[in-house]
Amino acid sequence: MGHHDKDFKMYAARLVVEEGKKPKQLAEEFDVSIQTLRNWVNTYKEERDEKLSDVGKGTSCLDDEKDKIIQELREENEILKKAMYVFTKNG
Repeated sequence: MGHHDKDFKMYAARLVVEEGKKPKQLAEEFDVSIQTLRNWVNTYKEERDEKLSDVGKGTSCLDDEKDKIIQELREENEILKKAMYVFTKNG
């Protein structure tokens, strides 16, 4: 089992949660156990929910702040997609 960094774990979890990929198939592709992938998914969901609840708390968070956070998340996703492309191309 290789050690995967947090970005990779979150990318893999996002594929399951957001893209609807099958955990069993993804676990095989990434050469991790299905339980490991499930752990990543749980962590991803917790972190996503925290970010969303931070964004949604009261009126202290302005709309432009929300837009900024959403844009940052989109950029993170793009970076992860590119990294994944390189990873799968070379792997």
